[in-house]
Amino acid sequence: MQALITAAKDHPLALFPDFRRLFAGRVISAVGDKFFSIAIAWWVLSRAGGSSKLHLGLVMAMNILPVVVFGPLLGTISDRSDKRRVMMAADAARAALVLTLGLLLWGGALTLPWLYALCFAISGFGPLFESATAASLLRLTSPEKMPQAVAADSSVLQLSNVVGSALGSVLMAAAGVAGAFLFNAGGYLVSLAAVRSIRADLSPEERVESSFVAEFREGLAYTFGNRPVLALILAFAAFNFFVSPIMILIPMIVKFTLNESVTWLAVFETFFAAGSAALAAALSFRKESGNVYGWLFGSVLAVGLAFGGLYFTSDKYLVCALLFAAGAALGGGNAIAITLFQATVPDAMKGRFFSVLTTLAYAVMPLAFMADGLLAERFSVGFCLALNACAVTALSFVILALPRVEVRP
Repeated sequence: MQALITAAKDHPLALFPDFRRLFAGRVISAVGDKFFSIAIAWWVLSRAGGSSKLHLGLVMAMNILPVVVFGPLLGTISDRSDKRRVMMAADAARAALVLTLGLLLWGGALTLPWLYALCFAISGFGPLFESATAASLLRLTSPEKMPQAVAADSSVLQLSNVVGSALGSVLMAAAGVAGAFLFNAGGYLVSLAAVRSIRADLSPEERVESSFVAEFREGLAYTFGNRPVLALILAFAAFNFFVSPIMILIPMIVKFTLNESVTWLAVFETFFAAGSAALAAALSFRKESGNVYGWLFGSVLAVGLAFGGLYFTSDKYLVCALLFAAGAALGGGNAIAITLFQATVPDAMKGRFFSVLTTLAYAVMPLAFMADGLLAERFSVGFCLALNACAVTALSFVILALPRVEVRP
């Protein structure tokens, strides 16, 4: 017990108030994001008729396209700007757009084209906020606590997904889909207030004056000129192509394979998120990452095996267990990889690097969503699960052959 208390006192969330403020605001806004995603998925599957699977894939693609289109440019803006103001502006814009979406639904005026357009606009501010966050972690903590801080920050999405998934069906039953949208807008405003309370100086580092275009090119040159880093990023992209469709396959499993209500969608999402949160939180107490590539191999292999298990069962409780295992493997691998990048990339380059990383890793996701939506319409949800499981399992062995990234002293 004493060791646990000591570890808790030595955790970055206990040591650094500004990091704690950012973490709390991100958790609350991300809970709203989870309500939002559950509400969108169920609204589309319930309202889009016989092509609902395809439309769900298209809506999810609209949530990813802005990351691909605008990511590197927004990362350059982040590096050249005060990170605190950047995060606040992104939160304010997203709150206004989500509020507009909620009001349209409340008034009965929401259509699929409106949903596509507003989802695209809302997601456009995500890369701006995330690149500013990634570039701020070192200033809000310390070099010694960086691995733990990265793991804790990586757990934000998973922790909020646990809460958001568990309460999503309750909120929708009480306030409807529009209520979930309005809650999400409020979450962004809470995040804005938390970021505003940060006291650390997050202004851009002093640098030789250069143009926006020059700095943009510098960020691309760093990423594409570093062979081991680029190889790992491309592996991330391939992994995302076959793993990201679980975001649309889980609602399809509930709606069409099991013929269950939105309550089971919330249950499955909760177990998937709980697995990610559990391992990411555990890693936040580890001071050393160990064999990074061994971790990545094990995590990707575990995801592939868990997906394969989903193909062979329709038992709801076994599905919960498999989703928990897949989430844990995904959360652990992500935390380890991001820690490696935080220790490798120069601080002045981090905003641009992480935006390029996000862009390359996410670029495949719109195609993946649309492809799986079409395959599910043409064949079955089970076919998509089996295909993705085989591909992810094979990819785990590719990771062992990648050139190694060297950590800077």
